[in-house]
Amino acid sequence: MALHFITLIFTISSLVLLLIANLGTTFPSTFLPSIYLVQLNEAVTGRYIRYGVYSSCLYYPDSNVAHSCTKKMPGYLFDSKQFAEACGADLTNVSMVEPFEKVIADANFSTFKFILLIMPAVILAFLAFVCVMLIRKMRKNNIIPFIGTFTSLFGFFAGGAGLALTIVTFWKGLEKLEPRVEGLSHQWGPSIYLVGVGSGCALFAFVCFVISLFSHSSDKYKRETYNLYDYSEGGANSTSPKPYDATTKLNSSVKHDSYSDYYHTVSSPTVPTYPSYYQPQQQYQQQYNSKETSYQQPSGNYY
Repeated sequence: MALHFITLIFTISSLVLLLIANLGTTFPSTFLPSIYLVQLNEAVTGRYIRYGVYSSCLYYPDSNVAHSCTKKMPGYLFDSKQFAEACGADLTNVSMVEPFEKVIADANFSTFKFILLIMPAVILAFLAFVCVMLIRKMRKNNIIPFIGTFTSLFGFFAGGAGLALTIVTFWKGLEKLEPRVEGLSHQWGPSIYLVGVGSGCALFAFVCFVISLFSHSSDKYKRETYNLYDYSEGGANSTSPKPYDATTKLNSSVKHDSYSDYYHTVSSPTVPTYPSYYQPQQQYQQQYNSKETSYQQPSGNYY
């Protein structure tokens, strides 16, 4: 019970945290736009870009509503035109946009699309959660915890790999980009920590599933119950015996009375008894004596 509850807590935590991190920078009317991986700040223009798992959004100064966002899709690319607009370039002027495109190419954000690995971590966390919900009521063998073990382990690898690639991509890319663009800086967003903690919860869920695999005892080692049949009501020829559970306590009041009656029946009586074949002789003797006492000599001469 305790192990199942702990596994459930870890799987739910992993699922919720990874799901929130995936939905970051989406649904503008909610708190989700504030959940992002990295934010690039341009101090000269006051504009900033928030990068999420599925899209990036450009914000203007003194505005909490996104000015523009890239198309929401898994594995999207780093948008150089959006970055140029954040730095104050006029997108209609090709000569102003080209320098920023060249800077982005030199920074090498080619691994940016592998942020997509965070998405399968949510799916695997959901499968691990389903295994925990089924393991208590439907477990007959180790198949369900075996599936939960691998889904939680792969979920940890997927989330950890996506997090590592995100950090390495921006760290190395911005290391080249920030010195070449005036006023450019970055800050890590809440999604970085959500993915890290969610992946850690998946790892702890994996440990709990492994413990469940080795702590489960097979059904053949469980206590078996045998039925003892009582023919007392129907006799020896009864065809519908009444089963008694072998776990029934023998010292119960009902059983004690029946056993007591049986004991008194078969025990030696205090008054001696005689076999039944002496009774007819005794009865005949009593009848003979009664005839002798009641017989009278007739009076008178009958001859």
